[in-house]
Amino acid sequence: MESKYLTNIAKYSPVYHGSQIQTSIWPQLPLARRASVMVLLFLGKMGELRVILTRRSKKLRAFSGHISLPGGKADTLDETEWDVARRETEEEIGISADDDYLKSHSGFTIHKINTLPAYLSRTFLGVRPCVGFIDFHHASNKAISSILLNPGESSAIFSVPLKDFLQPKPRRYELKECLKQSYIKTKWGGIPWNLRSFIFPIHNPHEVPWLESIQDLSSEEDETEQDMEFGEKTRNVWGLTANILRDLAMLTYGGAKHFHELVGEEDLIHSLATVGKQMQGRPRSEFEKTMTNNRRGVGFDQVLPDHEVQRLKTLYSVI
Repeated sequence: MESKYLTNIAKYSPVYHGSQIQTSIWPQLPLARRASVMVLLFLGKMGELRVILTRRSKKLRAFSGHISLPGGKADTLDETEWDVARRETEEEIGISADDDYLKSHSGFTIHKINTLPAYLSRTFLGVRPCVGFIDFHHASNKAISSILLNPGESSAIFSVPLKDFLQPKPRRYELKECLKQSYIKTKWGGIPWNLRSFIFPIHNPHEVPWLESIQDLSSEEDETEQDMEFGEKTRNVWGLTANILRDLAMLTYGGAKHFHELVGEEDLIHSLATVGKQMQGRPRSEFEKTMTNNRRGVGFDQVLPDHEVQRLKTLYSVI
């Protein structure tokens, strides 16, 4: 039973800006720049840790159709990262944010395991992943019957093994459900950036029945290169979601040797907010707009001094 690995997540002590600051930059950001996502884990049929993912509705303006973790922006300055993640999870897939209600009506609870450092989204949000575990200890059938997709938010829901996000993949580990992994070390605005991809089949015999029974609200998906390569419909977990799950998998299964590994982009966010005077709220600055659109010739050196850019290059080149 992989529930034993939850201890590794709980023991992880986040490393923040320059390892000198003990708290995240997230609470210091303006409301419009705060976001969080819920990494919701549970035990699958074979006792493996699985993570719940959704497909974003094509009705959404940003990242429509992408595979993502439930989550979104903070509504008020009083909301913690966990508050945001639980509220958004309820809005998107119908799992109540009230644990007392969950326990009394469905027999399960969601335990808070840990919160990872903030990641920088391409739209210049500080995104904190909140890791929770679905405990079916008091449930009679170990299933969630309350899941209800919000068609304006999510069009599909499914789960995959967390262990399949280990990258680099351990030599003796055979991927359970992931059909293909890829990894490119690229740059964004002159700073080293990780572009990861994990391809999973849509039709998965290992899926738990209570997720398999949820109606897929998405329209017929366009055929992709991966579909043609594997001869079946696939889902591509990439971008921010892929980076978060890769880091969490390394912390979960890698043990103590990964506890001091740099996770997220707290240093970059801190520099942008305090030195570069970016991430100041609404609307986005012209610099942020050009960076979001990945315009050629625009880099972080336009708002950060050379010595800070060099520090960040060195910092992120070792990840």
